[in-house]
Amino acid sequence: MLNKFSMLLASVFLLMLGIGLQNTLLGVRTGLENFSEMTAGIVMSGYFVGFVLGSFTCPGLISRVGHIRAFSALATLASAAAVLHVLSVDPIAWTVLRVLTGYCIAGLYMVLESWMNGRADNKSRGGLLATYFLVNLGAVALGQQLLRADDPASYELFVIASVLVSLAIVPISLTRSEAPAPVRSPSLSLSTLVAISPFALVGSVMAGIANGAFWGMAPRYGVELGLSNATIALVMTTVIIGGAAFQFPIGKLSDRFDRRLVMNAANLVLAGIGLAIAQIGLSDNPLALALGAVFGGLLLTQYSLCIAHANDYVADGDFVQLASGLLLTFGAAAAIGPALAAAMMASFGPAALFWLIAAASLASALYGAWRMTRRTSPTFEESGDFVPVPAMLSSSVLAPSEEAFEGLDTGPEIEILDLPSQQEEEVEETDEAPLSAAPHLATAPTRDAEITGADQHH
Repeated sequence: MLNKFSMLLASVFLLMLGIGLQNTLLGVRTGLENFSEMTAGIVMSGYFVGFVLGSFTCPGLISRVGHIRAFSALATLASAAAVLHVLSVDPIAWTVLRVLTGYCIAGLYMVLESWMNGRADNKSRGGLLATYFLVNLGAVALGQQLLRADDPASYELFVIASVLVSLAIVPISLTRSEAPAPVRSPSLSLSTLVAISPFALVGSVMAGIANGAFWGMAPRYGVELGLSNATIALVMTTVIIGGAAFQFPIGKLSDRFDRRLVMNAANLVLAGIGLAIAQIGLSDNPLALALGAVFGGLLLTQYSLCIAHANDYVADGDFVQLASGLLLTFGAAAAIGPALAAAMMASFGPAALFWLIAAASLASALYGAWRMTRRTSPTFEESGDFVPVPAMLSSSVLAPSEEAFEGLDTGPEIEILDLPSQQEEEVEETDEAPLSAAPHLATAPTRDAEITGADQHH
């Protein structure tokens, strides 16, 4: 079955190879061009702003012109944007280009993910998701090492990033897999998300701030610490590898125990490691790299755990609406992260980047601990399975196609299942709508459902 999607996965690899390089390159270059921290933060926030805008509007484009034409147009724009950074070294121009890049990446991922999701069968969906996740993270990790290929102050690395994004058009153009039905636009209802799981909503906001701050400002952090380009590339790669290594073990733990307990513990440890990194700094020192790997493993699982937790409380057929709402919440918060981190770094120094991440993680853990006193946990049998979502430059839900909605309730309201009758009195006392756990529609590999994707990254 993977052979059927090899061309699509090749496009994912080339796309994220180029985007992974470009993101770190721009963070480094803002320091070389003497952009202030606040200016750099605004520039890097542009990506996430564009990603959220693209999530709303790109489905219409894909529906009008088709998957391959939409992919070709968006990839061409993203490729051109990479080169234009060199032609106009100006903060306003770079902010506009970052918005354009984020917009294009949102659309490109909708094409790729809806294609894989629409053409995968139940038997192969789990294996395809795992492969997709590893290809995505592997490409971003390798993209960091391309920073060592040339001087970031020159134009060559921007050209390499541009070429890689352009080359992503070739495999998808040659695929023999039939294109799926049109893509649906995501929906967002904060009141519904609050009714389902306030903790998942708050957790997604905190995860968005933390992830946006790291992906937007970590390269600039390295420049301000005086790290070499090779060391910055090594540190970023280590964090990403840690993210890949920790996703499945932490996910399995959350499947076996109260998911909120695992989320709270992970956030507390992440806060502690963030403070430790703020104290000693990231570098090529073995201890710093080890801390970076654990930091990445915990940081990149935050969003996945929020989605899995929220999905424990909705009925079958409602995962797509739920996950798209959390994605938009995460993206909006991620757009704030770089600017907020930049303001703190300007006032308190580079270490403030990790103070912010630690504060966001601690806030999520404290709120989660309080929520555990307000609502009981679903049983092991009722909970769904954890599925990793790459909360990076490509954070996304594997985009749903129209045919994926056939037979599902697609009304504006998500169905929230009732808790067992012995818990109704407790729910009434907490002044919440009666809620319950339900198996995952989209995260269990054997269910006829959507695949979550994450985001991702930028």
